[in-house]
Amino acid sequence: MFNEELKSSQLIVEFDKFEKIMERRIIIKNWKEIELPAENSKILSPIEVFFMLEKRDDQVYASGKVETLLQLHCSRCLKPIEYWVDENFDSIYIDRRYEKFLSKSEQLKSLENTIYYDNSIIDLTNRVIEAIILAVPEIPLCKEDCKGLCQICGVDLNENPNHSCETDEIDPRLMPLKKLLEK
Repeated sequence: MFNEELKSSQLIVEFDKFEKIMERRIIIKNWKEIELPAENSKILSPIEVFFMLEKRDDQVYASGKVETLLQLHCSRCLKPIEYWVDENFDSIYIDRRYEKFLSKSEQLKSLENTIYYDNSIIDLTNRVIEAIILAVPEIPLCKEDCKGLCQICGVDLNENPNHSCETDEIDPRLMPLKKLLEK
């Protein structure tokens, strides 16, 4: 998968390298594209990540914010659009050694926002990727009232609002309806 190739050493933190709280602001410049559910999107500006890690007993609470500019495509007219991402994330990291002590129901309940880490390494990469993906609307639009493309010839209806395509080919099942409209 494409997103699995996205890496940044700045998002990897060793559990033992901080006492109680760690705060960082980092900028990721080497990510050029990200795979979204509907398309691959170009990343137009460096990704700014602000995060805080806080040790709580045998857990690490992570919270942060991701900001960047993406190039998406309008779902109706297919024109490229710029979309500003400003999304928060939070999760709890638990050492994988403690996973075996949880009951099955506790494991299932904790799956919501709990990530297990190995070898004292906490990797925030997936949280940053998830924050970007969650920030993007399912149906991006260039403008709320985008008219899209003509279903017959593909002309942009925003640029040609009076466009009308006539076709001689009508689905034979719809012919009785056409005859009713003509009366």
